[in-house]
Amino acid sequence: MIMNQKNNKASKYFRIILAVQFIILFNSCKKFIEIQSAPGLVNSSEVFKDDRTALSAATQVYVDFRVSTRRFTDAGMSLYAGLSADEIVNTFSNETWDPFFNNNIPPGDGSIKSNFWAPAYRNLYTINSILEGLSSRSSVSTNLKAQLSGEMKMLRAWYYFNLVNLFGDVPLIITTDYRINAVMPRTKTEEVYKQIVSDLSDAQVLLTNDYPSAGKARPNKWAATALLARVYLYLSDWNNAEAQATSVINSGQYNLVVDLNSVFLVNSPETLLEIAPAYEVGNSSQALQFIPYASDAIPTFTVTSWLLNSFESGDLRKGSWLAKNTIDGVDYYYPFKYKETSFDQPVKEYNTVLRLDEQYLIRSEAKAQQNKLAEAADDLNVIRSRAGLPNTAVTSQADILPAILHERQVELFTEWGHRWFDLKRFRKADEILSSEKGATWQSTDALYPIPYDQLLYNQALKQNPGY
Repeated sequence: MIMNQKNNKASKYFRIILAVQFIILFNSCKKFIEIQSAPGLVNSSEVFKDDRTALSAATQVYVDFRVSTRRFTDAGMSLYAGLSADEIVNTFSNETWDPFFNNNIPPGDGSIKSNFWAPAYRNLYTINSILEGLSSRSSVSTNLKAQLSGEMKMLRAWYYFNLVNLFGDVPLIITTDYRINAVMPRTKTEEVYKQIVSDLSDAQVLLTNDYPSAGKARPNKWAATALLARVYLYLSDWNNAEAQATSVINSGQYNLVVDLNSVFLVNSPETLLEIAPAYEVGNSSQALQFIPYASDAIPTFTVTSWLLNSFESGDLRKGSWLAKNTIDGVDYYYPFKYKETSFDQPVKEYNTVLRLDEQYLIRSEAKAQQNKLAEAADDLNVIRSRAGLPNTAVTSQADILPAILHERQVELFTEWGHRWFDLKRFRKADEILSSEKGATWQSTDALYPIPYDQLLYNQALKQNPGY
């Protein structure tokens, strides 16, 4: 009873904080970039009459990224996918969190629609509108047209990458024609990936080395390249994954920070892309999501024993990126990568989307798959060394690939669904999650259900197996 009261208190406190944040966000006059967004203007004939209006329309895409709810563009991927994998668990029963942890999500679950499907396709429509407008009008300057086209293509690729890894086959909508979109069936994942690669390859050409915004809140060429390296890795295109990751690592614009507590600070030297809080009020919602409101409160979400036990002795990440509350003799560990819960200015933490360390892990895996074992170990040991760990021993491909998966687990935990996606692409989901979660796991749980109401709206859509 005491535990439930504390948990309910924590949950209530968290809801209050989010409500306060929401109020502050919409009453603040501080803007993300100098040009204000223009919701509703994207479909206007006036939107591309000059550079200022075009940039204003494009800014709306970033406004939709920076929400105060748990959509997957904010903290939702870290939370929901972390529950679905083996990273975190909710400490008290809840109708929202339980289905994700138990891998038993009903197709009518509101979170699937409101936090994943609907916001993704709503912003994809805006992105498609901007790309169509830029390609059909000449009144926008050449340089800005290239810049915004590159940004929109990179972001479209980012959305579809997440969608196919969450749902499998999804409608590939790259037009604003509602007659086509309303009856669009699910597109094979292979075809969606072709569009992702095409968009990112275009973005590399269109974007420059410099960031078009203060800080790293809008993508440059290297952000697109980093995502392309990941995509090639997922496609088992080892040579291209290695080449793209190498170009990012050798760009000279980024470096790993020594202090693990500085990794997720605004404009960290290893950050390639980050999402600013709406109107730059408050810090990343990641901290609000995971850090309990008081030292004597049970966290709403704790790391699982499976993740906790994965850290090797002496791993500095355990001390820097996890924290704990001890209550009645029980230790409750929770994610502590993001540490700022205040609304003080200046803002110290943004939501990091892409960072350099992943590129070393991508290149390590790509090299290992090509039997470049010594080189693969070198990249892996770059990450291990920063964590205070000894070099990994190189004996065979069969040894180093599990070592890479393990390193990804303890380096990228509760970040953008990496662990959830890794378990599936390494074909380890059945083995690991059936062992850890028992009878609640089924192979068909590897994909989230298509929202039920979307099946009613569009008869061409078919549900994933198992739902």
